Amino acid sequence: GKNRITDYMLSVLNLEREYMQLHRDSTVQSMTTTPTINQGQLVWEDSPMVRAAVAGRVCVLDEADKAPLEVVVVLKSLVEDGQMCLPDGRRLMRETPPGPVDSNVIQIHPDLRLIALA
Repeated sequence: GKNRITDYMLSVLNLEREYMQLHRDSTVQSMTTTPTINQGQLVWEDSPMVRAAVAGRVCVLDEADKAPLEVVVVLKSLVEDGQMCLPDGRRLMRETPPGPVDSNVIQIHPDLRLIALA
């Protein structure tokens, strides 16, 4: 129901989306990185939410009401403060700080949108 409506709305608006399924066992790490196998090696890649933030896509967070408090706090920081720390030391920020360029700071694309489904 709600996923179909969301997908339809995004297709009508011609917006790309990333999708994340949240649950009671979701962690901050699972919100920011995803394990994958690449040529027989375990590789940690950016999560759909991080990819959406960088590329300016819509991130659909399904079952957001089931996420633990620590995950909700990270989402709140991203939405309200415009920043989120990643486990590898990088930081997503809405506005880059003044001064010399920091290679660990990734600017959040201004077109990022989050849709939380419950």
